[in-house]
Amino acid sequence: MTYKFGILQDNEWEEYRYGNVFAHEVYPDWSRVTIGADHKHISLMLDIAKQWEGPYGILYVLVVPRSAHGAARYQSPEPCSLDDLELFAYTFQEYFEGDGRHHIWFMDISSNYRIIYDNHDLIYTYGNDNAVMDILKAKGFKESSPQMPAPHGHCFNQDLDKYEGEIMEYFEWITFPLNVEHDDP
Repeated sequence: MTYKFGILQDNEWEEYRYGNVFAHEVYPDWSRVTIGADHKHISLMLDIAKQWEGPYGILYVLVVPRSAHGAARYQSPEPCSLDDLELFAYTFQEYFEGDGRHHIWFMDISSNYRIIYDNHDLIYTYGNDNAVMDILKAKGFKESSPQMPAPHGHCFNQDLDKYEGEIMEYFEWITFPLNVEHDDP
């Protein structure tokens, strides 16, 4: 079995699950919802994105490459429709949910709303907080801050290496250097 993010229990690594919880974080100039989902992260992200107007942007952040592709931010070359976003997300769902070498961002171009699924198996949403929390509550999520375990590990699964190359061929990506503040593995 492959998983993205693990915890050391009794000298054995095992998958870590947050317990389907979320926290609303409010700061002076911005806010977000932090989500610790146990399963179906991509489906949840798309359920949230469906509330947006579109068009959509995609940012794939490869933090720990396992092929000839470099660690970088890879931006989709042009905005896409919801159908195109869903096709991309479901094509690589196993890779996104089962491997800790990357982050994936979905953005609403018109509103600047963002959803980020990071290598710690957490989802962050920026924008439309109340609608996001309503979706989570309807799915049975509880309001409680996701607790990141220490020590923890990011799994880089050899069985999923093929997807790293396939994702690089999916678009003619626009490449940017990693952002040290946000992309640290």
